[in-house]
Amino acid sequence: MTPAGTKDCILSADWLLPVTAPPISEGGVVIVDGKILAIGKGEELSRRFSPLPYRAFPGCILMPGLINAHTHLDLSLFRDRLTLPADFVSWLLELIPLRLQMDARQSGEALRRGAGEAVLSGTTTIGDITRSGESIPILQKIGCRGVLFREVIDRSVHEASAWIEDLKEKISAMKSEAGGKITIGISPHTPYTLSKERMEALAAFLREVPLPCTMHIAESEAERDYFLHHTGELKTRLFPAVGWGKAPDPEEFGTPLEQVRKRRLLDRRLAVIHGVHLTPQDIKHLHRAGSSVILCPRSNDNLRVGRAPIRKLLEAEIPTALGTDSLASNRSLSLWDEMRFLRKRFPHDDLVTPERLIRMATLGGAEALGLSNETGSIEAGKEADIIAVNCRMDEPGRLVSTLIAGTTPGKIRMIMVGGEMLLESSISSS
Repeated sequence: MTPAGTKDCILSADWLLPVTAPPISEGGVVIVDGKILAIGKGEELSRRFSPLPYRAFPGCILMPGLINAHTHLDLSLFRDRLTLPADFVSWLLELIPLRLQMDARQSGEALRRGAGEAVLSGTTTIGDITRSGESIPILQKIGCRGVLFREVIDRSVHEASAWIEDLKEKISAMKSEAGGKITIGISPHTPYTLSKERMEALAAFLREVPLPCTMHIAESEAERDYFLHHTGELKTRLFPAVGWGKAPDPEEFGTPLEQVRKRRLLDRRLAVIHGVHLTPQDIKHLHRAGSSVILCPRSNDNLRVGRAPIRKLLEAEIPTALGTDSLASNRSLSLWDEMRFLRKRFPHDDLVTPERLIRMATLGGAEALGLSNETGSIEAGKEADIIAVNCRMDEPGRLVSTLIAGTTPGKIRMIMVGGEMLLESSISSS
């Protein structure tokens, strides 16, 4: 998959789904220099901008590319390698040695497979957690947009200045290699894999060097029990297995999010991953801080950690996105599968509607990754990150629910990122 130059054109289809506005029948999009110039009725746009090449996608819906706000592409060789469903700590203890055994060749293959699978499902932006930045050239070659979060794990309590300087150098090197469609961020892994000293140092670093930030928080009961009671399977099983058996417990009790808030990491740039065990007070803190939450419902189900409080998050107007997590805890990297999973869980919900799910998989992801001014919806001024999906449209009133129910990778007819075609098939042109 290699980007093909397009940049300037008019796209049209049976329906246009802008996300921030109602669907437009026989809709079109004008693209100039890779950005969206105008949207409206396809025929009218064709007359107004007649010198531009015209691409029609009959039987299709044009919509923003999906945004997979959380995954670990380097774990993409582990599909069906780990026991699923499984309890969270047992899964971690099975995963850790497998990950340590990976060599550079296997890691590269995992990244290529994972990125390719995600993009072919209609994903145009990927939020990926990386240990080294290996995914930068792979995403650049494919042509998709990405926010790559440098993972940080360290429970050391020693002085942090040299550690922070080393981290700055690594982030700077990643930025030098990235650019274009790739943004670099940072991922403090979890509240329990970082000491409070390291979290405080990271918070100070992020005030100095603003970066997108994402963190696994409140994913499991084991995490909740550790911070609320200093007990549970993190302490009795995980920590001894990784050499942290003598590491000190937190100085105070409180929820996982409270630990992060006290370390001053909770702000509008932080996207909380999972949030399964967020309390009502936690949700108030998220609202005040302007933070987002990235939901990974199928991964949560496979690891038996519970269900995130989706309705409470939406009622509190917390920006909410979707991620697949990795193929170590999930069976696909398709956000369509995530949306279908939630549709079955909330079949007649007045908040978790099909339209809301599409928004979570597009603009919600852009908000969580700090890209909402660039992508996530089809609006004038934004990057032309657009997909065409073949879809039966017998009932216009059920357009979005039909789209979610029936879309598979084989239904994706076109994928465009920044005006460049990554995939194009079954069209008429003039």
